[in-house]
Amino acid sequence: MNYESDRDEALTYLQSEPDVGILQMEYDRARLDQDEYVMACERAYNDRRNIWPGKSLDMRKKGANAFPWDGASDMEVNVIGERIDTYVSLLTQALDRSHIKAFPTSHTSLAKASVVSMFLKWMRKSYIPDFKKQMELGANHLLEKGIMISYVGWKREKRTFKQTVTLEELQAQLPERLEILLGEDVAAAEAMVKDAFPDMGMGRVKKAVRELRTNGITEVSIPRMSVDCPITLSCEPDGEVVFPSYVTDPQRSPYVFCRTFYTPQELEKKVVSEGWDKKWVKDAIEKLKGKDNYSYETASERAQRRDLGEDDDRVMIIYAYQRLIDEEDGSEGIYCTVFNPTADGYAKNELLNGYDDYPFVVTRLNDNQKRMYETTSFSDILRGPQWQVKTERDSRIDRASMATLPPLFHPAGHPPKDWGPGRRLPYRRLGEIAYGPIPQFDPGSERIEAQMISQADKAVGLDIENPLSALRQQFYVNKFLDHVKDVLALAFKLYQRMGPDEVFFQVTGSPDPQVMSKGDADDNFSIMVSFDTRETDPEAVESQMKNMATLMQIDRNGRINVDKLLELLAAQVNPFLADYILQPAEEAQDKMLKDVSDDLTKIFSGIEVPARPNGADFAMQLIQSYAQQPDIMQRLQNDEAFAARIEKYVGQYRMMQMQAQNAVTGRIGTQEANVGGVSTQNMEG
Repeated sequence: MNYESDRDEALTYLQSEPDVGILQMEYDRARLDQDEYVMACERAYNDRRNIWPGKSLDMRKKGANAFPWDGASDMEVNVIGERIDTYVSLLTQALDRSHIKAFPTSHTSLAKASVVSMFLKWMRKSYIPDFKKQMELGANHLLEKGIMISYVGWKREKRTFKQTVTLEELQAQLPERLEILLGEDVAAAEAMVKDAFPDMGMGRVKKAVRELRTNGITEVSIPRMSVDCPITLSCEPDGEVVFPSYVTDPQRSPYVFCRTFYTPQELEKKVVSEGWDKKWVKDAIEKLKGKDNYSYETASERAQRRDLGEDDDRVMIIYAYQRLIDEEDGSEGIYCTVFNPTADGYAKNELLNGYDDYPFVVTRLNDNQKRMYETTSFSDILRGPQWQVKTERDSRIDRASMATLPPLFHPAGHPPKDWGPGRRLPYRRLGEIAYGPIPQFDPGSERIEAQMISQADKAVGLDIENPLSALRQQFYVNKFLDHVKDVLALAFKLYQRMGPDEVFFQVTGSPDPQVMSKGDADDNFSIMVSFDTRETDPEAVESQMKNMATLMQIDRNGRINVDKLLELLAAQVNPFLADYILQPAEEAQDKMLKDVSDDLTKIFSGIEVPARPNGADFAMQLIQSYAQQPDIMQRLQNDEAFAARIEKYVGQYRMMQMQAQNAVTGRIGTQEANVGGVSTQNMEG
């Protein structure tokens, strides 16, 4: 068989052992094919941060090739950086204020939809570590490099720490077992210690028993921290994650490579926690520390590195993800092989249970070409305006320098020895020393700069006077939030298949803890994460709120859910405060029932109380039911003071209802048309 045949077999079908040689060659090939995109990312990195060859700290051009002269202006201009930073702020705000909703896709998942929505909200806020930080980093990649890649996985880890224990402490904790520990039966003593400290290996258990018997003190391993949660990591698209250059759909790729670095300590822990090959790890620590690490840097890593001689104690590790088919039954699976591109063998090879697709979510800033790496970034869009603005600013600074100190005419061979205010200059004939001409002031330079800045704003949707800017902003926000949605959907799917059976969680606005059960691992939900960019405009928000409230006045069939409308309007004012102050409808009714009942009890005992500030309709129903009780009816008839207190209490609620009705009357000019108390105001003819 030839290489191409072996390659096709290794990249298509499940083998008894992964062919690491082929994976190494495919990794190098994919990296080489990515060179053009990596170079574009390096240029984008430099443009955003105003890095160019020959740049000096004093912002002056130096050397023989300096134009127009040595010492001319070489100013920084942050046209690209400012607009990327603005959009990162907008996208992170959209993430904070976004509305997350899970919609059922079948009758079986209908009952869980509301709990799943709250769970996803909690997952975004708390369950996924550093979620906001990783999404912010991804937003920077999306805008600067044109591609955003997020790894989504499940982390299950137990960390143990050494702790000293003495016989006295064991006697206080396990008094009934101390005799076993100090008895003649050593095996029973070891079994007892193993039972008390299950995370210790038998070799350490035997040593602990000997030390306790001899010295009365030993060290034990105690678990203090455990992790069992989804994780997401933002990956740099220019080398940290590598797809074949021809890929159009990342999930249809035959393989994906992910590069990372581990310290020797982290590698040793992988042997215990994840079952990596101990011999391979030992050889990697001895032979691969810092080896060729610089050859595999991303564009931003290469741009940031200054000291080529610095030591690097890390070991580069490559995770190769493959979608392989089992020839026996045709089933497919996602397999992961851990290796190094310059070493023999591999650290681990496993089937990723629970994954239907690669654990990566990929989003491009612009889908204007088919292939994944053929995209544009803000740096590409704004590079021209930035350099034009820089040219105009440098030219005005250079002209100001010429106007401050123009060139001097003097007799050949007799330059003035000193020059400045108050200096004494000898001359033979008047006029021998004079200023040379300076360039005329060009007012068009400032106009050109303003036009370039306006053009840059228009190009990315930040021109507030352009009616299309809101569409451009919403386009970029939707790109980002669609990525967030896919990340949350994959994280939730991993929870269904790998997470604990039940998770107790709590979200602001709900006083009682919620319980999320895994249920059926194949339950599907349609997840929506949305944010309207107009919510950043206070006037637009106020207009939307007024329009939504107006709809209530023409809703005669009860199609508008008042509670949901209240939640939406409160979230527009302040999402955090909305979560904090809003309570479930059932809880609100229970609270209103308790409050009004307390008020009626006080009124009954002779104490006047004011009406509650809201819930007038519900309060009137309660008061009506209260007043219809025989003993209350009798007292109302016989006790004028009690009746007056009730009437005053009811009158305040009635005034609230009248004020609400007046809003309708003010809109249509009269009372609503009705027949027998039934509104016919909005009936169609």
